[in-house]
Amino acid sequence: MQTEADIERAPGRMRKSVLGVLLFTVVFGIAATFFGAQHYFEKLEGEAASNRMNLYLRALNETLRQHQHLPFVLAHDPRSALALQPVAPETDINERLQLLAQEAKLEAIYLMDINGRVLATSNAHEPHSFLGQNYGFRPYFQSALQGQRSDYFAIGATSGRPGYFVAEPVLSREDALRGVIAIKLDVSELQRSWESDSETIVAINKDNIVVLASNPDWLYRPINSLDPKVRSAILENRQFSGEALTPLDWSFFGESRVSVEGTNYLLASGEADWRGWTVHYLQPESYILRATLLTTAFFGSIIIFLLGFATFLRSRRIELAYAASERQRLQLVESNNRLEHAQTELARSAKLAALGQVAASVTHELGQPISAFRNHLVAAEMSNEITSPQTATNLNKLVDRMESITGQFKFFVRGRSPQKAIVDLSTVLQEVENLLRTEIVTGKIDFQSAHLPEPIKLYAHQIQLEQALVNLLKNAIHAVENEPNPKIRMDVVKNLDTIEIRITDNGPGLAGTTLKDLQEPFFSTKPSGVGMGLGLAIATEIINDHAGDLTLGEVTKGAQFVVTLPIKNDGPLQTDGERT
Repeated sequence: MQTEADIERAPGRMRKSVLGVLLFTVVFGIAATFFGAQHYFEKLEGEAASNRMNLYLRALNETLRQHQHLPFVLAHDPRSALALQPVAPETDINERLQLLAQEAKLEAIYLMDINGRVLATSNAHEPHSFLGQNYGFRPYFQSALQGQRSDYFAIGATSGRPGYFVAEPVLSREDALRGVIAIKLDVSELQRSWESDSETIVAINKDNIVVLASNPDWLYRPINSLDPKVRSAILENRQFSGEALTPLDWSFFGESRVSVEGTNYLLASGEADWRGWTVHYLQPESYILRATLLTTAFFGSIIIFLLGFATFLRSRRIELAYAASERQRLQLVESNNRLEHAQTELARSAKLAALGQVAASVTHELGQPISAFRNHLVAAEMSNEITSPQTATNLNKLVDRMESITGQFKFFVRGRSPQKAIVDLSTVLQEVENLLRTEIVTGKIDFQSAHLPEPIKLYAHQIQLEQALVNLLKNAIHAVENEPNPKIRMDVVKNLDTIEIRITDNGPGLAGTTLKDLQEPFFSTKPSGVGMGLGLAIATEIINDHAGDLTLGEVTKGAQFVVTLPIKNDGPLQTDGERT
């Protein structure tokens, strides 16, 4: 069976469970969104990279293809063979080649003999002329000497500019090899166009050396370590004159990913039509990650908003249901409190009824002796049997005091307050101290009385208020009677509309007894035979009758009783059962 504590803890456990489910849902939804978006953008960017690669590949093929036929045409022109004869009848061949190069937008067209020496060239009149140079070491020349067409990519040995070379053998009418004619296509413009784009694109030859790149720092660098034989051949042919051929930091990850110089890319590759080149389009993965994160943030916010809104609606329904349940619970608690209060008041009324009977009996039994005592005192004063006026005054005060006390017992019988008047608090406190002065001195108590810097007026019944404070002070005296250094302090604190009279002792304290128990009639913590347990009950009734309150203060040792009373302002106070 569930206890009340289990029932109270159940909503907390339920909230934690709901919060855990919501948190898992949000995390799962965001994770699914992230990976889904990542897959989508990888596919999207992969297709885009493939399309862009095809554009660059097509442009490269068109650039290299557009003049492939020209060396063949020039090689079969009889004038080229005649120019290679020992005595060439044509003297304006350089001008003709220059005109052709200008019209075809070629860097150079040149004619070489079988030893590789240039006999005629389109740039014969330019500073870096090929005329007289020997290119017999170039592979394209050596292949053409074998009677076949050849092409080649290299950095110009004379101009220092990279170019694409195409060569054809030149034959005589008798099909005898006379020499080689070659063209050089300047690829610098294509290189500059790649560099000007914001995309990353490279062209790699069959030896895995970068020949074109949008990043000029990658040019003429192999993507892996070169074989010593390949390196030796490159150096011998002076293909990349002056270049160190330092490998790039290039690593493949599967078929579609690559890391270059520490940056990860999505890869799209295509084979060119010439020289076994491969074009690679590199799309930085940071683009994919950025788009993925933005998409995840967007849809994640929507997920969180929808879940939050749904949770709000659910919480609102639960809150309304809980509020209704709480109202019912509070009504039930209030009914139980009223019932308990009624039971307490019934028990208290029974005790007060018994106290009223005792009070009536005591008042009746003591009334006649006190009256007789007063008559004897008056007779003694008239016959001058009491020679000391002070003694007579003190005896009269004692008689008045006894009559007032019997009147207070009648308080429990009548259930109403005697007539109140405006009293000075300092007078009340001084009278209380005078009444208990003997007990204070006898008990050797260090008593600190309250000193009021200004008069404080109360609307009260002075004798009853004194009696209430006397009862409280007597309790303090009894509490410290076994202390080695008994101390009692009385303080007065003035607030805006009330005053607090604090009576503090350094006794053993209340030992866990509540103020409610102490206020019950006939309840006492004193040894048997000491008191009747009426002191605090009477004090409480008197203080309540004066619209005040009796509470316990907080002290480290002993006990502190605090009497709170309203201050007299413009007119008399109204109390229960009395209107002035």
